[in-house]
Amino acid sequence: MLAAGLLTLGLAGFLADALGLPDDVLALLDQRASVISMVVGLIGLIVQVRPPGRAPEPPLRVVQLPRPPARHFVGRDHALRQLMAALQGEAGVMTLAICGLGGIGKSELALQYAHAHRDDYELIWWIAAENTSQVRSGLVELGRALAAACRGLDGPASLAPLAEQDALAYTLAWLTGRRRWLLVFDNVEDPHALDPHLGRLEKGHVLITSRRATGWDTISGQIPLPELSPQEAVALLADRIGSPNSETAHLESLADELGFLPLALVQAGGYIAETPGMTVAGYRRLLAAVPGRMHAAAPPGQSEADRHVIARVWQVTWHALAARDPLTVELLGLLACYAPADLPMNALGTSVEVAESVALLASYSMITVTRPERARPGGPPEHSLIGMHRLVHAVIRAELTDEHRHTLRERAAWLLTAGLPADPENIDSWPLYARFLPHVRTVLAPDSAGTLQAIRYLAASGDLRTAHAWQRDRHAALHAALGPKHPGTLAARHDLARYRGRAGDAGAARDEFAALLPLQERIHGPDHPRVLATRHALALWTGQAGDPAAARDGAAALLPIRERVLGAEHPDTLGTRHDLAYWTGQAGDPEAARDQFLALLLISERVLGPEHPQTLGSRHVLAVLLGRLGDAPAAREQFLALIRVRERVQGPDHPVTLNARHELARWTGEAGDAASARDQFAALLPVRQRVQGPDHPDTLIACEALAYWDRQATLGASTLTDRVPFRRQHRRKKE
Repeated sequence: MLAAGLLTLGLAGFLADALGLPDDVLALLDQRASVISMVVGLIGLIVQVRPPGRAPEPPLRVVQLPRPPARHFVGRDHALRQLMAALQGEAGVMTLAICGLGGIGKSELALQYAHAHRDDYELIWWIAAENTSQVRSGLVELGRALAAACRGLDGPASLAPLAEQDALAYTLAWLTGRRRWLLVFDNVEDPHALDPHLGRLEKGHVLITSRRATGWDTISGQIPLPELSPQEAVALLADRIGSPNSETAHLESLADELGFLPLALVQAGGYIAETPGMTVAGYRRLLAAVPGRMHAAAPPGQSEADRHVIARVWQVTWHALAARDPLTVELLGLLACYAPADLPMNALGTSVEVAESVALLASYSMITVTRPERARPGGPPEHSLIGMHRLVHAVIRAELTDEHRHTLRERAAWLLTAGLPADPENIDSWPLYARFLPHVRTVLAPDSAGTLQAIRYLAASGDLRTAHAWQRDRHAALHAALGPKHPGTLAARHDLARYRGRAGDAGAARDEFAALLPLQERIHGPDHPRVLATRHALALWTGQAGDPAAARDGAAALLPIRERVLGAEHPDTLGTRHDLAYWTGQAGDPEAARDQFLALLLISERVLGPEHPQTLGSRHVLAVLLGRLGDAPAAREQFLALIRVRERVQGPDHPVTLNARHELARWTGEAGDAASARDQFAALLPVRQRVQGPDHPDTLIACEALAYWDRQATLGASTLTDRVPFRRQHRRKKE
């Protein structure tokens, strides 16, 4: 009505003369105002005139998601916040890629976001995008859905669906003209497959989920998705199962066994919840007994189309890798033969083909590659570390046939043995040996040469309990393969007794050597070098078990035999002279021990060299004897000089260097400078903790010594009354 009135007034202004209106009326009708009124009236009529019964147009709303979001969804609040923050901008097309291992929860995260924000968009469309054909089909279906929705605004959608090319063009044209839309491309295989389509768009939001961790340089951002935390994984399992509190420990263990992977947790929880009589403990037993079956086991009653299980998820990646490079699939099987722990790259060889296959596996998130930190100056080169999720490891391993697994395991054993550093007692090799240990235990036989090298590393680095345990397995394997009287079995038995003593049971070591000696004499003869080595060890552990006089007598009886059989200046003969001097001092005659060591050092320096470990060991004990004889300043000066040699020859972090630092601090305090002793122990303790661990006996002794000298510095005293550090340090050095 208003528009019609405005139109009438406008016409009146133009036709005023023809109508003969009075002047006072004409004055009210300004010519220019009349023009404006007429134009507004015409526009109003055009807009308002509609077919009878036509209602105002509703807003367009098109939503297509594959399923409702999961009810059991935990641990992804931070990732959701990342998504929301990243998709706040409106400058151009905002494209984010959610990347990670199959089963990590990428699609679920995208689905949760899309469902939570469905009111923020005119269009939300989900497209399966494993290949370019699927991407094209999804965009074509979107175009047809948009065309049908727009026709529905004008009346019944009675026209035929658009042709494929027209539908694709319609989709891109519609998206180009709007900004409130969200496309989700699920499980993209090729990061560049979307470029021809996304490159034509101007505004909007795109979410991509992909196993591929690389190749996303041209998009707005990337969100790598890790596994859940242990607490989140347990919460997800408990929520899915409805487990009673009595099974909390089993839930924690099951979550750990499944590697905190969301899909595996949901799969296991569903199976337990929906299988009558199944418990968490029962599921764990099945998982240990038949892992391949349980990785493919869906909850009872689930249709074939809905069987979204962990084994099937990774088969997709397996087939994609096989199509691209068969060597990469073979490498994946080889990696499954190692332990599911970080593996130094040099265990796979150094070929370019292997490096390319490793990069391809990493790009599919099947493994992780950690680049090395910068090596310390003068140290050995660092190697990249390859990591594989424990569940990927278990599934791939279960897929291998027995014959294929045996072949790959032999190959892995050969490569691993070749990759071990040559000298396990060299401290520079210890970081690499520490990385190799779980793989040695998994791949190599207990009686292999590589396992023997690893045992030597364990003993040299101070992990004597583990060295003893591994040596026990080695001896058992040799005993079964060669028999109890074979020289190799007897040598392993000798080492087993030695490691038992070094691990803290001197009495048991003495008894084992006493039992071994007559057997060796019967097989080898009384003067065989191995028999003499066992006599040497028997005397040593007799002393360590608390009878230094018997140890002295044993060494005294052995010395002339070694001089006769090996020669007076043979290293083993010099070792027996060292023991004789040491046990002489321990048996109560430090003056005689000092004189014996002074004579021994002259020979050792000439025969072995002044920096030979055996020569340095004699210097160490001689310095202690000087202190025990009352010359603490001389002991302090001797250790000060010895440390400089130890650091240069064996390294500043080697245990024998740390032992020398311990003695320097101790004799500094005995010489009357308790404050300096305290400060030296305070500097030594963190090094012990870092190198040997906080619970190592030497670390605990350093901690006690620090507390003692702190008290002495406070009280102004200077006499150490607790001799435990002295006894412990020299027992270890003597061993």
